Amino acid sequence: METTQTNVQQRCLPALEELLPPSFARDLYTNSVNHNTGDCDEIGFVDALTAEVAGSVGGVPRGKPGFFLRISRERLRTYLWQYDDLPVSSGKHFTHYAQDEAGVTAFFSDGSSVHGKLLVGADGLHSHVLDQLVGKSQHKPTLSQYVPIFGEVDLPPALYKPLRALAKSAIVTAAPTVRQQIGMLSMAEDQSTASYFWALMPRRDEPKELSDWVQSASQSEIYDFSLEITKDLHPTMTDLIRHGGAEAIAQPQPKFLEFVPPQTMPEGRVTVLGDAAHAMIPFRGAGANTAMLDACDLGKLLVSAWRDKEDSASVLHSYHEVMVPRGRAAVLSSRAAGEEGGEDPAKMWRKNFERPAKD
Repeated sequence: METTQTNVQQRCLPALEELLPPSFARDLYTNSVNHNTGDCDEIGFVDALTAEVAGSVGGVPRGKPGFFLRISRERLRTYLWQYDDLPVSSGKHFTHYAQDEAGVTAFFSDGSSVHGKLLVGADGLHSHVLDQLVGKSQHKPTLSQYVPIFGEVDLPPALYKPLRALAKSAIVTAAPTVRQQIGMLSMAEDQSTASYFWALMPRRDEPKELSDWVQSASQSEIYDFSLEITKDLHPTMTDLIRHGGAEAIAQPQPKFLEFVPPQTMPEGRVTVLGDAAHAMIPFRGAGANTAMLDACDLGKLLVSAWRDKEDSASVLHSYHEVMVPRGRAAVLSSRAAGEEGGEDPAKMWRKNFERPAKD
């Protein structure tokens, strides 16, 4: 059973490729944030105080050990929805479901319903499907000790080139008082600008007060706070924050919530995947990878059941045997990564993401 995060990260792309038509899988790589730059995706692990690179992963072509792909969630979702004109209905708000011997019916707030053989809740951290499946008393996400602050900004070459000199896709930094992630979202065709996000993650033993303040504070207040907690960082880490100013501060700000799935899932015709099943802080790069592995594993089982003319609900036990322990391990290892410190936090970050070389 594969539960380590190196396995999650290494398996994600091959599992997705296996289920997509070859041409569609090949074109998936055109969605990389670096597609029009000619560079390979790369994460750099950087000391936030000195801007010294402790190490990196990626930066190698497809097919080479250590290769990975960085795509924004919105772009990946849009790309996958193009395939075969998938019948996606938007604007629906799920309320509850009812099971019977023939299948399961999902009900929506507009009074409509739909009946099928299986219900898969991919409705995120606050999943109403999981609330009913395991009971609200068992589905209680907890607030992380890290309080995120996000911003997005378009940078001129004078500001994005120093960042790309450290890493071509994303930078993960650490300092004694705050952790930070910086990532490229897109590059203009003429490379006159590059869109970046930045995330600051101050830690608090009791995070509720700061988290509540971030949710209610103005952009200007959050911007001033961001400058204060990064005042000792290297200018390369902070120039993009200053360039964007208060207008670059995202509103509303997200919260980091965690949810460790229960040891077992009820049997029946209902299941969950992704954040609906397991929610984690982004310190191992495991959230989206784990969600896609959930979808791929469940998809392969459903294809096999269809070919063997078996009831689709028969695969859920096998799916839960893989998904539940993997999800629990992902949440707990991401949490442990956040709790690690030491004399050299940047090297600690690199260790968290390292993948063993293939033979």
